[in-house]
Amino acid sequence: MALHLQFASLSLSASVDQQTGNLSVFEIVEEIRAPQVPFQIQTLVIALSLYRSDPHQNGGMLSIDLTSPDEVVTRVGHGELGIPDQQRRMKAVFRFANFPIRQFGVYTFVLSWTGPTGEKEGEASLDFEVMQAESKTPPIPPMAH
Repeated sequence: MALHLQFASLSLSASVDQQTGNLSVFEIVEEIRAPQVPFQIQTLVIALSLYRSDPHQNGGMLSIDLTSPDEVVTRVGHGELGIPDQQRRMKAVFRFANFPIRQFGVYTFVLSWTGPTGEKEGEASLDFEVMQAESKTPPIPPMAH
């Protein structure tokens, strides 16, 4: 196995400093309380830190699948994965704009990556739960006629 996951997070915001390479993650998502569904999360972010143990092996593929509370699996990301030859580490930030929440329950992202010959090298999962919360808006009393 040449690629290893050091860190993964699910948040509302993240960035990689281009000068230092430092990864900053803001507002980690574990649980979301909402009075009703459906709604959208403006931006949902997966941040990763990977390192390569074999300096001569590079390349592969990364897939991101989402399992919704009703157990429907959807591929939400797929692409080439590579760390530049002069580096051993890489940070990646994946942003999902207007992420739809259609039901209450647990949503799970499964990240899996393969090596250059297609062999599976690793997998990680990140999940969050959407729970129903009471509305803070008081109910409108019925009108008398």
